[in-house]
Amino acid sequence: MNNNKTVAPFQIETTRTTAAVVTRLTAIKGVSHKDNLNCGDQTLMANYVYNDRSYDTVYTLMDAVGVVIESYEEEDGILPTLFNSPTEEPFVSVVPYHPDKELEISIPVFNREQTERPKGNRPFTGDFIGVVKDTSLFYDGDKKPDRMLAIVFKDGIIKKKNNIKVPPPAQNKVYVTGEEIHLLAKDGEQWLHRLLNEKGEELRRRHFSLADKYPREIIHLSFDDGSCLLTEEEGQLELAIVDAAGNVTQKPLLDLGDPLFNTWPPVSIGPGASALRFNTEFGNGWMVIHNHQLAELFYSKGVKGYKNLVKDELISIPEGKLIISGLNKTRENALAVIIYPKSNKPKEEKTLIIINRTITTDGNG
Repeated sequence: MNNNKTVAPFQIETTRTTAAVVTRLTAIKGVSHKDNLNCGDQTLMANYVYNDRSYDTVYTLMDAVGVVIESYEEEDGILPTLFNSPTEEPFVSVVPYHPDKELEISIPVFNREQTERPKGNRPFTGDFIGVVKDTSLFYDGDKKPDRMLAIVFKDGIIKKKNNIKVPPPAQNKVYVTGEEIHLLAKDGEQWLHRLLNEKGEELRRRHFSLADKYPREIIHLSFDDGSCLLTEEEGQLELAIVDAAGNVTQKPLLDLGDPLFNTWPPVSIGPGASALRFNTEFGNGWMVIHNHQLAELFYSKGVKGYKNLVKDELISIPEGKLIISGLNKTRENALAVIIYPKSNKPKEEKTLIIINRTITTDGNG
């Protein structure tokens, strides 16, 4: 296969403050963000860049201080889904142009000279959840039964893809750490915690009760050490700390004042540090939890940009309604947040805004 050609589709503007670096990527006709991934200590984005007739799939690589390194135009497909290989090389699953078939191929983002074009498979609609041993893993918990896609590598090349049906209960939350795949799902009046291997085989299980608390996201999950789950009720953020025996202790974090609508799975950004994004009726933002403490929480309500409710910090962005479409780790204890200003006509949205920030980890205790 041929390498993707370099392109320059954006006007780039960067603002540096004590709180963050804010980079604006502006396209002539329009841009929409599709996916993002940490690539070493950099951010790799997959975007659609619109032209007069259609759009191009463009990958943009940005470093941890907001500098755009390069952009590349994908020549082999659309609907990009980014993932890392076991050797931390960025790969992408795309659907090649075809008048009759919609089949997905998985290929390296860069350095394709030694890659033969693979046969296509039916597209998998799940999310990339991480790497275990020689396998890159995706998970889909939106349909019954839950499914896991295992992309097995050998010598840096994809060897095979395995579609795995996960036994019930369905709608599991997933947590991958080291070589462990943890699942958490409601099972009657209790919560079922399971440990799987990369083949989908169950290795361990246990039940515990959270009473009337609902775990929005998994911060940490373990059979042998303490587990940590984010819970929320009417805007009151708490952690449910579960010990190895299944005993639960609630730890208050912050009263946000507004009930959460949605949360997204946390991203590990450093030892004991996880970042996750959220939205409410009145705005959106992200929080960082470090060693069971709230290190920071940035919220868009009532400000032009994002205000840290843990400390007196403001990341100023002049546009009106802002939507967070992605978040990933860059360097240790640093993250990138990808945002776009919402328009009534999505194809007229011309700007992506990327916040790069290094966190402080001495939250509210």
